[in-house]
Amino acid sequence: MRVCAKRIDGMGVVTRLRLIIDDDGELYECRNCGSKFDHEPDTCPTCGSGEIAHYEF
Repeated sequence: MRVCAKRIDGMGVVTRLRLIIDDDGELYECRNCGSKFDHEPDTCPTCGSGEIAHYEF
């Protein structure tokens, strides 16, 4: 999804993330390589790391 730059000027980080992920307010991210997922994998399929961060918005 592409967001117009004018639309996000002045918005907070959480608001920007909500626009980007456009989901139910959860994001999983590999702490090693930064890959993002809709669900929590046991290990990152990109780099194999087991350190997955979970964010709720």
